[in-house]
Amino acid sequence: MGRTSSSTTTVRAATVARAGRADIFMSIKPEHINNIATRAKNHEYRRYILPSSVRRIWFYTTAPFSRVEYVARISRGKIPGEVPEDGGIGNEDFNAGRELSEYGYEILDLWKLKQPISLKLAVSKGYMKGPPQKYCRVPLSLLESCPLDRQDHIISASNKYPVERKQSQSAEAPQPSPKSTE
Repeated sequence: MGRTSSSTTTVRAATVARAGRADIFMSIKPEHINNIATRAKNHEYRRYILPSSVRRIWFYTTAPFSRVEYVARISRGKIPGEVPEDGGIGNEDFNAGRELSEYGYEILDLWKLKQPISLKLAVSKGYMKGPPQKYCRVPLSLLESCPLDRQDHIISASNKYPVERKQSQSAEAPQPSPKSTE
């Protein structure tokens, strides 16, 4: 019977830990994710700061959709006054302190999953226990089964902020999604 060396185990554990800390699930209302997908909204605002290790948000769109369909690469948390007032929905109000949110996360890249993940499937596969109340970590099993370089890359800010590794590009505009995988 073969044995795994301690260095191999350590490398594997470090890889799992890195992947698990960089990706989170977060709930979002359908109208807000639609505004992000159409580029009308270029920041996601929250009352809390995310851990500094978080690089991507896997958006769980609430009812009536109840599915994970979009993944965003985000900036660090910004405070009022740090967000450009470039016409993005909520930017001017955030900078002026008229929002309850204390942190803004710029949407640097956005991927649309080719096969959205229904809540039912996410729970049955153990990806999440239910809709995220604040945020929760994305398990490595989902990251391995749903690599972003195989998804539709619909928004890219790569010229401004380089991606860790090159992702596939898709110039098509967001379309109504296919029926969610059940």
